Amino acid sequence: MNLRWIMMLAMLGCGMFAAGCGSPPPQFQRYVTFIRLTEKQAGAEFKFKPEQLQALDEILAAQFGTPNEPSIPALGELDVAKVMRLNNLKTAAGGVGSDASGRAVGLYREHCAHCHGVTGDGMGPTAAFLNPYPRDYRKGQFKFKSTPVGFKPTHEDLTRIIKDGIPGTAMPSFLLLPENEIEAIVEYVKYLAIRGEVERNLLNLYAAGELGAEDKLISNAAEPNPEQVTMLKDQTAGVVTKWLEAEANATGVSVRPNYTPEEFIKSKEAGRALFQGTKANCFSCHGITALGDGQLTGFDEWTKELIAPTGVRNPELIREFTHLGMLEPRNIRPRNLRQGVFRGGRRPLDIFWRVRNGIEGTPMPGFKPEVLSDNDIWNIVNYVQSLAYEPISDPRQARDPINVQDSAK
Repeated sequence: MNLRWIMMLAMLGCGMFAAGCGSPPPQFQRYVTFIRLTEKQAGAEFKFKPEQLQALDEILAAQFGTPNEPSIPALGELDVAKVMRLNNLKTAAGGVGSDASGRAVGLYREHCAHCHGVTGDGMGPTAAFLNPYPRDYRKGQFKFKSTPVGFKPTHEDLTRIIKDGIPGTAMPSFLLLPENEIEAIVEYVKYLAIRGEVERNLLNLYAAGELGAEDKLISNAAEPNPEQVTMLKDQTAGVVTKWLEAEANATGVSVRPNYTPEEFIKSKEAGRALFQGTKANCFSCHGITALGDGQLTGFDEWTKELIAPTGVRNPELIREFTHLGMLEPRNIRPRNLRQGVFRGGRRPLDIFWRVRNGIEGTPMPGFKPEVLSDNDIWNIVNYVQSLAYEPISDPRQARDPINVQDSAK
């Protein structure tokens, strides 16, 4: 290992993952891109005042603490512990090491922060080198889940991602971690997502003039305005409530039919017809041969809201937001289904959920039962799962690679 790499590792160790080395403790970073976006949406004359942003920092610190000392907001009768528990947050937070009993602590910084960042902004030191980029939790949106678009993932959804990883990405499996450590990481991810979404909501309130710089939620604030305190707590409670309701919003799945070989072939062909037809319209993004070569100019919502609000890449916005730290934007590419790599899981159940629910934050829509029945979706699942085994998916087996229709049969 040369001197350059040794120095880089030492800097990482001192700056992010270890205590000491003379560096200050890590802090949550302001949501600078959303701050600028909010200013632009509020009008050319609007600009956040330094005292407003300082007040926002204090509000967030009062409710959520710091990366080394997390806290849980007090929300009256709302049972926040059903979403995140302080002992688990403390296990996941802080520097990497162990406590007096030998229990591992600093789990998030050990396993997650190098990609997802200390703030959960998807801006860890390795993020720029990865494709796709790591998830930014602060919008409160997660792609692969059992709930429809617009609803939070269930606890089991996040646990499954931690355990299984995301195939085709840099997100690895952490299946070998003890259950209690996985549980702590899952709850810490929720904590970062809730904190980020509350930050977004409060910035919108400041921009709308519903909060002033004097509005704080800190114990030493002199005579805080009770109405404003209630408003602030209601914002946090509203976000937490959406997480509490996640389990109730999970999409039920009918039992997959037991097919005879002949019935399976018919089901697969029915799925092909739906895939290539206008009813399901899968081909418009994934391509008529499912190679992922249909719509290639789209963006995910994390990117689109900043640099392509009209759906078209805006070079001026790209320069502005990359200057603020945004990673160079990339188009989102539909999955090449012939590779047999499914980021949200390859179980029939997982693929059923992708079709029924859609994929949050992406152009992949969901289909209500009145559009696609359960039987329709199972037909599509059977077709999609068979694609990797068709001769066209392996050129070594293709009889006539030029004749796509014949070689796909």
